[in-house]
Amino acid sequence: MKKPVMKALSITLCAALALGGLGGTVYALGAAGGNAQAADAAPADSGARSTAAPTAAPVSGGSGAEKNVKDETVYVLASSSGAVQKIIVSDWVQNARGDALISETTSLTGIENVKGNETYTLGGDNACVWDARGNDVYYQGEIDKELPVSVAVSYTLDGAAISPEELAGKSGRVTIRFDYTNHQYELVDIGGRQEKIYVPFAMLTGVMLDNDVFTNVSVSNGKIVNDGDRTIVAGLALPGLQDSLGLDRDTLDLPEYVEITADAEGFELETTITLAANGLFSGGLEGNEKLDELDDLDGKLDELTDAMDQLMDGSSRLYDGLCTLLDSSQELVSGIDKLAAGAAQLKQGADSLSAGASQLQGGAASLNEGLTALAEKNDTLNGGAAQVFQSLLASANAQLQAAGVQAPELTVDNYAQVLEGVIASAGDSPAGQQVAALKASLDSYNGFCAGLRQYTAGVAQAQAGAGELNTGAATLKNGADSLSAGAGRLYDGILTMKNGAPALIDGVTQLRDGAMELSDGLKRFNEEGVQKLVDAFDGGLDGLMDRVDAVKAVSERYNSFSGISGNMDGQVKFVWRTQAVEAGENN
Repeated sequence: MKKPVMKALSITLCAALALGGLGGTVYALGAAGGNAQAADAAPADSGARSTAAPTAAPVSGGSGAEKNVKDETVYVLASSSGAVQKIIVSDWVQNARGDALISETTSLTGIENVKGNETYTLGGDNACVWDARGNDVYYQGEIDKELPVSVAVSYTLDGAAISPEELAGKSGRVTIRFDYTNHQYELVDIGGRQEKIYVPFAMLTGVMLDNDVFTNVSVSNGKIVNDGDRTIVAGLALPGLQDSLGLDRDTLDLPEYVEITADAEGFELETTITLAANGLFSGGLEGNEKLDELDDLDGKLDELTDAMDQLMDGSSRLYDGLCTLLDSSQELVSGIDKLAAGAAQLKQGADSLSAGASQLQGGAASLNEGLTALAEKNDTLNGGAAQVFQSLLASANAQLQAAGVQAPELTVDNYAQVLEGVIASAGDSPAGQQVAALKASLDSYNGFCAGLRQYTAGVAQAQAGAGELNTGAATLKNGADSLSAGAGRLYDGILTMKNGAPALIDGVTQLRDGAMELSDGLKRFNEEGVQKLVDAFDGGLDGLMDRVDAVKAVSERYNSFSGISGNMDGQVKFVWRTQAVEAGENN
């Protein structure tokens, strides 16, 4: 079979494994897809071998609490009928600890390092020490050992059994059947009896059919994908799990075979691939917590019965409530009419508020602009008044000097005190009187300046208030506009509700009739479904959960085919490849 075809089939099966929750990767599956001998033809840097016993203990370069992991893929090269011809094992030792030396156990022969130049030393009792130097180790070898699960492929043509060699090139209604037999089990005490609990292998078989040869393809226990040129068939089986769980097939029928049926014209079959993994029931995989939830199912059956009773009571009350709602529908319609009238008034009021807010904002803006312009003159007015006062004081000083009055120079702060002293000294003389008059004139102007300062301060304060008023008016306008828009939408919505009131009455009527049907249906479901389920499982889940726990435990303990040391974690999967059946071989 061509390598691109095998690659496409490999990708399809890996995707199916991932989506099906089997977990793990199929290491080097694509690399092994070229031909029947590709797995043992991979490039390798063979390490030196010796039968001497290991001379050194492993030296850890990392945390002692961390374990190395052995990821093992077993390739089974088989005939077109499934007979085993050769077994090649590919191991990836993940050196999580960073050990310089890795001690492990393996029963492989012809071991070759397929990635790197790490060497190994063989000892007794299948002991093997790798000079890992802190690296992961990738190696492969062969083994002659009974597989934990076997695959048998049988063929029929128009209902009659036929060998693949005889079938090659013939035409008719063809059935290809993959039967899986699980040989790997442990004896476990279940309810005081020793029961066989099989390692729960999930078998996924992929077959690629040429659409020029095969038509009308169907499969049991599987799925079909047709890309126009080829039909890809993927089937799933769980051999031994039915017996492990002790389930009656009338209750649950778990598949143990995959059967493909099609019309063939000049039969020929490309290589098929079957993957087997036991990760579905391993405790560390995602999703197994769902199995633990079965522990609570036995106690939930009573809750289910109570819930069904409550549900039926609720459906009866729902029907009664809908009858009351229908009787009150006219009152509801009347209320909607009143609500629509109120919404119209609200809309009108909101529109008026929005218009008034616009006017207020305009006036506030004008007031703010005027006061701002006026406030901008404050400094000029106060400065000019101060200059005039200084001129008056200078003139007063000149007059006093001309009159021969000896007095300190007059300032804004001292003029009143100085002039009062002069007036007291001069008495009622004429000089004491342009001085009393001068002081009165200066007092009058000083009062004017003080009043001017109060005025400009008031203008500044008014301008600040006008700014805040302008900002508040703008906010009020925006809020009024939003209220007006919202009131409009509310009115439109209520108007729509009002127009839909007749349809509401019709809908309530239909709901009432539907509630009656629901109540009747729930009664039938309770009698024909729930109660039968309770009767079927009541008291029988404890034994099932014991078996489920046993299956999980057995699955977790099976983690290698060629051997694994006790200080390693491991996982193993199997890949069967059957020979192609080519038309013209015997015809």
